[in-house]
Amino acid sequence: AAFNNVGLCKINNDILSKCVGLVSLSHATPEKLAEQWEVFSINHGNADELTDHLFQAYRTEVMKDAEKNGAVVSRPALGKRQGDPSMVTPPNKRGAGANMKTPVSAVDKVAANRVSMSPNKVTPHGPTTTPINIITYNERKNAGQVMVTFNPNNLPPISEATDSKTQKCVVSCSFDTNVTKPYRHMFTTLEERANALDNHLNKMGEKMVERYEIGKDDGIAAFEAVGVPRQDEVCCIGRICNEAHEGRINQTSVVLEGSKHTAGGKRVNVDLSELQSSKTSFSLFPGQIVAVEGMNVSGRKMVAHRICEGAAHAPTKSTVEQLLHYHYTTQDGKPLKLINMCGPYTTSDNLDYEPLTDMLEVIRAEKPDVVIMAGPFVDMRHALVASGNTSLEAEDGTKLIVSHEAFFANKVAALIEELFVSEEDLNTQFVLVPSLDDAVAEWVYPQAPLTDRLPNGGKAVNLPNAEGIEFGTLGIHHIDNVGGEGLSDDETFTRVHRMSNPCTLKINELVIGVTSTDILFHLNADETNGNLEPGSRLGRIAQHLLQQQSFYPLFPPPANSAMAANLDLKHMDQWSMPCQPDLLIVPSKLTCFARTVLDETVVVNPGHLARGTTGGSYAIMEVHPIKR
Repeated sequence: AAFNNVGLCKINNDILSKCVGLVSLSHATPEKLAEQWEVFSINHGNADELTDHLFQAYRTEVMKDAEKNGAVVSRPALGKRQGDPSMVTPPNKRGAGANMKTPVSAVDKVAANRVSMSPNKVTPHGPTTTPINIITYNERKNAGQVMVTFNPNNLPPISEATDSKTQKCVVSCSFDTNVTKPYRHMFTTLEERANALDNHLNKMGEKMVERYEIGKDDGIAAFEAVGVPRQDEVCCIGRICNEAHEGRINQTSVVLEGSKHTAGGKRVNVDLSELQSSKTSFSLFPGQIVAVEGMNVSGRKMVAHRICEGAAHAPTKSTVEQLLHYHYTTQDGKPLKLINMCGPYTTSDNLDYEPLTDMLEVIRAEKPDVVIMAGPFVDMRHALVASGNTSLEAEDGTKLIVSHEAFFANKVAALIEELFVSEEDLNTQFVLVPSLDDAVAEWVYPQAPLTDRLPNGGKAVNLPNAEGIEFGTLGIHHIDNVGGEGLSDDETFTRVHRMSNPCTLKINELVIGVTSTDILFHLNADETNGNLEPGSRLGRIAQHLLQQQSFYPLFPPPANSAMAANLDLKHMDQWSMPCQPDLLIVPSKLTCFARTVLDETVVVNPGHLARGTTGGSYAIMEVHPIKR
């Protein structure tokens, strides 16, 4: 197949067997051999057939290239032994001085042993494998099982769902950090990016100087710019970087970068050995703003005695009068019920959205006050979406390929609309937060709320078998219009709130921070730590978000395409936290959890609603009123 992709269609079985042997001999992939054949054929008059004569010349070129890259080590021909036979080292006893360049990887060994060659055929051999039994969504055994419970005050659960003619809560998003509309991106210059990073470092540095009383008699040692040698203990504020530039940061590659204003952007290595020997805990990642107290005698390496990992906002506070008003006037003394779930909302083997359909039945039964839905709603990483097979079935059974917007309108918005049509007294409010994997949102962080491309609800498409399909709209406006016929504006209310990613919102007096980007997974993949208490690592990673006052403190983002995050540094302030939230929702692939961080914030990872071909998890939260 690899040779066919480069135009080589004429090859007999004998030559094919030799090519398979060449794969093992040169430790190259079939695609690499195909690329080398393409170059070889161009240099030999665009040959379209690999004959015995051409194969010898082709094999020579491949082996030369393999020796040049170190994949194969050339050895002299075996001849008569000379010298003392006892001085000859057997192959299985070679020491460090043996002439070995690039060792064969385990993958190469498996590939080399997977096929046996004969003159006429290639026969796979090896241990037989048992087909994996993939559990589908309808075959799952743990539906409805409670995975994690967090109730430190032993509060009683809400006994039953209550029907109310009026809403018990007010959802507001008045924070300046929220993105309110799409913006022009991909035009940020290098200078603007550098200035944004430096401004963020200076702002965090000022807050840390105030918080930790750096330079005062009873505080941390005197402040000094990064890279300035001193004989006394000093404190330097800077950004953690990875000296290796590639790969995961480790304890030997930690570098502290100073600001452009105070240190000219200088960097020094950070020695963590004393922290390890003194059993002092630490957790570091690239992009983290820290204050390092220690010795920097040479100006090139700083021996850390203490590390302050950022400075969180002061906790948000409400007056007693405000709390009593919300809890006993707006809520009538009853708890608030919130449900949080994160996409994908369909399994990886189809686009039927069965998990979302089942969740709407849970909402119908529980009747929560607010449902927070984080994307992706139409997942770009889904195989069918990536291949363009977003199809809807017409009444006559024919399938019509539609745009991602129309698919969202018919698979997500229409299901929510049907819920309100069937439950006229349902006063649940929905909060929709997009994802970087959403096909219906801009792929840039921070993300603007979900918006229609065309104003006034889009435009109907008058095409055969496409009656009722609207173009340029997500169909969300239909949800707010359910049951609103003949009512005035004062009698209607907003059912769906479109929020940015990330966003900070208030539900009555409760401040909630939400991001659909898997920052916990990203930090987990590029973090080094030491002396952490057993079981505290996830909480420590979540704590970084609060201490860095940011929904995405990692920089640079992961290079892995599976975790890519397109950051627009010009809008860096809009993924910062305006305050320390009461509730922080961070959906992640990591283990689901709910715990208190920094004594004030409850951090919740609800997981994903669908995991592969089976179901995932979601969170139900109850907020009880204070006692009179």
